[in-house]
Amino acid sequence: MSQEKKDLDVNEVFEDLLFAEEIAQKSGYEKGYESGREQLLKGYHLGYHRASIIAARLGYYSGVLEHYLQNNDIAKCEKAMTIAKKLLEDIRSTLPNHQDDNLNILQAVEDIKFKYAKFCSLAKISPLYPETDKLEF
Repeated sequence: MSQEKKDLDVNEVFEDLLFAEEIAQKSGYEKGYESGREQLLKGYHLGYHRASIIAARLGYYSGVLEHYLQNNDIAKCEKAMTIAKKLLEDIRSTLPNHQDDNLNILQAVEDIKFKYAKFCSLAKISPLYPETDKLEF
């Protein structure tokens, strides 16, 4: 142990003391950068999985609505037909082709879920999404 202490150069020790702040800053930057990259990747995966759940649900709603509109029953409720057409328009406009800062997608999806439940009650069909348990990642 005493041999190791003797091997240290006095100039190196003073240099380490002089640059301690820069060394600590560089070390902190590298740790923060790695932590940020890891968090960015986690955030990307979380957003990807949540968006796939929303897209699957909206796709299911769209399929049910299109099937309802294409089925030519005379006894269909006019109000349900109107809501179904409006809902299809809302679903298609929910996910824009370009970035839109003014669009609140989560609020739009909540509105669509509410309107879909209203449509289902008028059309007398079950509003439950059958594959909810398969979507959780």
